[in-house]
This record gives sequence, C-alpha cells and structure tokens, in this order.
Amino acid sequence: MQTIDVETADRRYQIAVGHGIMDQLGVLCRQLSLGEQVAVISDPTVAAAYLGRVVDSLESVGYRTLPIQFPGSDAGKNLSAAEGIFARMIEAEMDRSAWVVALGGGVVGDMAGFVAATFLRGLPLVQVPTTIVAQVDASIGGKTAVNHALGKNLIGAFHQPHLVLIDTEALRTLPRTELVAGMAEVVKHAIIRDAELFAFLEEHLEQIVALELAADRLDWLIARNVEIKAAVVREDERESGLRAILNYGHTIGHAIEAATGYAQYRHGEGVILGMIGAGQIAVRHGFWSAADRSRQDALLARLGIPTGIAGVDPEAIVERTRADKKRVAGKTRLILGRAIGTVEIVDRLGEEVLREGVHYLRESYP
Repeated sequence: MQTIDVETADRRYQIAVGHGIMDQLGVLCRQLSLGEQVAVISDPTVAAAYLGRVVDSLESVGYRTLPIQFPGSDAGKNLSAAEGIFARMIEAEMDRSAWVVALGGGVVGDMAGFVAATFLRGLPLVQVPTTIVAQVDASIGGKTAVNHALGKNLIGAFHQPHLVLIDTEALRTLPRTELVAGMAEVVKHAIIRDAELFAFLEEHLEQIVALELAADRLDWLIARNVEIKAAVVREDERESGLRAILNYGHTIGHAIEAATGYAQYRHGEGVILGMIGAGQIAVRHGFWSAADRSRQDALLARLGIPTGIAGVDPEAIVERTRADKKRVAGKTRLILGRAIGTVEIVDRLGEEVLREGVHYLRESYP
C-alpha cells in the first residue's frame, strides 16, 4: 500500500492506494479519532458489491453504521436527494460527533461530500472511491457539490476529507463503458501536467482499459494520477489560480452534460468532447501545435469519442457555459494546451470562440 500526503490550509490527510485494501478501512479510520456513528452513503450498484465489506470493516472495530443509498446518477445528484439523506441522518439522531463515508463513484463522492460539508455545519468525511474518475480526480481535493437544472455542480462547498482509501481491485468490476469514461480524467492529467504519462498511455491504453496491467502497475498508474491532482491541490486549494488547470476539457464538457439534462453523456464522455473542443480552439488561436492536438485526439479516438452532439442545440451548450463556476468577471475561463504536459489558463477569449469549439464538435463527431 502506498500513501500520499495532502496538506491544505484546512487539513492534512492521507490517500492510501493499493489492491485488496478495502477491508482495512475500519483500522485506518480508528487512527483518526473519529466518533462512533457513521453514515455510509452509496448507490445501489456499488452497495451490492461493496457495502457489506465496508460495513463489516467499520463495525469490526466498534463503529455504528447507518447505510444510506440514493440513485447514483448526475440526474439524481440534486438538493432533493440530499434532503432525503439529511432526513435519514436526523431520524438516526446523528450529532456532531458523527461522520460520513462516501462509497462509490464521483457522483456518490460529490453527494456524500456535500452532505458532510453541510449537515450540522460540517462532519468529517472519508472517501472510498470505486471508479477511475473518483479514484484519480473526484475524491481528492475537497470539492463537493450537487447539480442544478441550469448547471453542473453549482451548489456545493470545499470540504477536505480526513482519509481517502483507494482499492484498485474495485476497478475490475467496472463495465468497459465506465472504464473508458474514467480514463478521460487520466488523459486530462497527462495533458496538463505529465508528458511522460501521456507517452505511457499512448503505449498501453488498450491494456489499461482491458485491465490487463499487473496489480502493481495499476496501483502505480492510479497513484501517479493521485500525485498530480494532490500536487495541484496543495498549491491552490480553492481554485483561485493554478487549480483551474484541472478543468481542462470541463468548460465545454460540463455545458454539454447540462444541455442534455445529464442523461445523454457520462461525465467522462463530456470531458472527452470538451478536450477535443478545447484542442481545436487552442490550435485555431495559436496556443499549441496541430501535431500535439492530433496526438491528443488520436489517443481519445482509441478510447472512443461519443457522437450524437449534432442533435444538441449549440446555443444551449454555449448558454450553459455562462453558468460555469470558473467564469470570472463575466468572462468564460478556458484551459488551453501549450504542449503535451503544459496548459495555460485563458480568460481573454470571447464567447464566439466557444461557439467555434462547439460547432467543430458538431461537424466532426455528429
């Protein structure tokens, strides 16, 4: 098991990465001086596979658990679902000594994190992510949120976890579609921060998606992505500057998800389209080379680029970018490539540039 330290203004915590380590959750939590009552928030699919193990691990060291499930989809990640979870916790008479475990993918982590950040003005949070998106991105850094009909993740708080436990064996139960969508965040990390990781992905992508990597190599891949995310969070916890680079591909991607009611594309699929759109804008306006854009798009093509965007109103997508959290002084902030491994935060380009990217996607991947 490898541990990675994250230190922010609010908290210092560890991220544990390994295979077959989920059963160690209770023992690791006992090192954190947490209270005796814990809400374990999950969705039906993940609960069927792992909830029993997690509850057993926690109860074996004396914790009292309250398992709670909600529909783990972006369409169901809203204030109404959060209210239902709050009701369960109130009925169980949870007080400020209680804490929360998020067991599942990015949607579960966002929801459970939001609940932990807001219930009784804040409870400790432990993340146990079970998807690639959650393991390399969503569980790290303290961003929690629920969606609004007008935009993704607009209602939330920064709330750092006390522990993140990443069991890479959980990835072996994921369907290929979920693995592919999750790899979008891995490609993103490589483009923004690590050219060597990008070259590794070019050589081994199919082997990774098929989960044919040896267990220790899979651990390394996830841990390397964790290190990239953690390093950025250490420098900029609340997204006032550098942390914005983690949103590469997300401005257009989130807008596509919102414009289609969170029902047509998985988050990772939206990010794939967003990265392609951002790549086109970057080349069109002289930020990076056509050769680097081609390398990005070729790698994403091997993952599988989602289609169907021709049926989405382009103005609806552009309109959703106006509700983007990264918008500054009325201007949409874009993250654009400079070279593989390096990006730039750009807020001087107008809305028409976004239209260029959206129309390119509609023409190229209808």
